[in-house]
Amino acid sequence: MTAPAASLGALRLIRYLEERPAGFGPLLILTHDHPDPDALASAWALSRLAQALCRVRSRIVYSGVVGRRENVAMLKSLWIPAHHLWKSDLQSARIALVDTQPPFQNNRFPVERRPEIIIDHHPRHPRTRADFAIIDESAGATTTILAEALQAAEVGVTWRLATAIVHAIGAETQNLRRDAGPRDIAAYRAYLPQADLQALGRIVNPPRSAAFFRMFARGICDAFMCRGVIGVHLRGIPDPDAVARIADFLLTHERMRWSLVTGRYQGRLHVSLRTTSTSDDAGRLLKKLLGGGDRAGGHRMMAGGSLSVGCAAPEKAWRQAEERVVRSFLRSRRVTGRVEYPFRLDGTHPAD
Repeated sequence: MTAPAASLGALRLIRYLEERPAGFGPLLILTHDHPDPDALASAWALSRLAQALCRVRSRIVYSGVVGRRENVAMLKSLWIPAHHLWKSDLQSARIALVDTQPPFQNNRFPVERRPEIIIDHHPRHPRTRADFAIIDESAGATTTILAEALQAAEVGVTWRLATAIVHAIGAETQNLRRDAGPRDIAAYRAYLPQADLQALGRIVNPPRSAAFFRMFARGICDAFMCRGVIGVHLRGIPDPDAVARIADFLLTHERMRWSLVTGRYQGRLHVSLRTTSTSDDAGRLLKKLLGGGDRAGGHRMMAGGSLSVGCAAPEKAWRQAEERVVRSFLRSRRVTGRVEYPFRLDGTHPAD
């Protein structure tokens, strides 16, 4: 296996773990809510590093749901040792966060605490603090940082973890096409020979429910278009990841440059923004659209966020919030013209 060149962050992490005194552990590793492949794989890789370099036991935890069928298949096929978060878990003396940061509104880290470790590839939040932190925006996936550390420390992994690493980097970068650099490609290639390709196939192509097809039908039939922008209001969704799934799919339309998707989940309007442009900044734009603060985050070509509407809010309030997001986005891009619904089979507006 050819090792990728270790980043400075990976070398710092190795040194930090090797220098931990006896009795350092155990370590609680917390992902963001509704974890995706990048969060799950990076948490698992950190757990393996801690075990190998400082003999520390770790417990991987997450809040929310693992909703996407591919992610459920990843958990089950690879037997990832991740558990639902219990309130008592947060009493742990040492907590590490992966693929998120304490100020973000997508994790359950106590606001009064300071984490032991943070490893993330999202832009650094001004209030992010930790005893040890690697915030590396140059990595296309948080998993890439951990994979480099595993390689540099010559820590062996099982086929299960190798498969998780490959799938996570591929999923986060859309098969190395989105925000992927030489480091992501090197890490992906380094672990591919150890990965189980049949397991990868089962993860990428899992059985899908009738609800999945209903959601995709709405995502297509109710989609709107306006001069290079495509989007849809999914209304109620089974999990927050649904908006990202549909946004990725809609952006494959050959004439579209942006996709914008909203969905309602547990009193919040979740928003996903995607672009084919490498010169724009989707994360910064979505944060501005949702009113700043910690409501959104992301990268140049992909971003996600949410705002509170209220579980008991009337339909009118939900629709006003949805339309406000779309109008603000079109205005920010100086997109004018008629908004059309080209895939409606009966030719009507979805609100009719």
